[in-house]
Amino acid sequence: MKYLFCIGLCILAAQTINAQRHFVEDGRLRIIRTGIIGEMGSDGDEGEGSVSKKNAIKLNLSSLAYQTIALQYERALAPKISVAIQGRYMLNQVIPGTSQVSDFSSDTINLFKDFKISSWAITPEFRFYVRNVMKGFYIAPYARIRNIDMSLPINYVDDNNKTQTITTKGSFLTFGGGVMIGSHFHIGKSISLDWFILGGHSTLTTIDISSKTTQALSVNDQQEIRDYLATTEKPLSSFIRNYKYEVSSNELRIKGNMNGIGFRGAGLNLGIRF
Repeated sequence: MKYLFCIGLCILAAQTINAQRHFVEDGRLRIIRTGIIGEMGSDGDEGEGSVSKKNAIKLNLSSLAYQTIALQYERALAPKISVAIQGRYMLNQVIPGTSQVSDFSSDTINLFKDFKISSWAITPEFRFYVRNVMKGFYIAPYARIRNIDMSLPINYVDDNNKTQTITTKGSFLTFGGGVMIGSHFHIGKSISLDWFILGGHSTLTTIDISSKTTQALSVNDQQEIRDYLATTEKPLSSFIRNYKYEVSSNELRIKGNMNGIGFRGAGLNLGIRF
């Protein structure tokens, strides 16, 4: 029983605007809005410091390979500044690679064949473009809130030849902030590609892991688990703060928080400007 309850520790260790007026004069479209006065030819080429389409909605194509849907909205504010916010959701799925472990004969490996994970994240950011807003190279300070949920059900046969289940669930809520560089390309009059090149952020993660069993543990079994977890306090305290654990007849619960570093980038986003 002790090693099954400590699966929670394995999961722990494995663990990121303005109003405008348009009018046509002498075959040229003039765009006038507060803070930005630009001119665009009838062929659709934007002049220096101008923007004809102040909004963009983008789909992250790279995330689709991981069954993750990520949409971003961007809005131009000034000749070289915009704001954006991205929402992403990863469907509940088996962790890539673990669906094949059942092909092995090791019972320890087979324990993880039903290890599932889902997540969501919200990322607001400011963008500072080198030349023109929503076009070309940019630097983007951003914040991020992200939550990851994990689940690991395990069926086993106890000493009385009765099938029992241990269900381990983990929640990892992360807050972070950092900077990313990227480049926004225009393809035609309304289509664009936004390339997230590379970014990094510091994080603070709150951890909550619970293992529940259908079989009640004896007082001696509970104490054995407490004694074992007591030996993990010192090594884990070097990177997990406020590390706490609770043991009852049917549940082990582990809580804490830790600092870390996250990365963002290598994302290709297809967008529509309007």
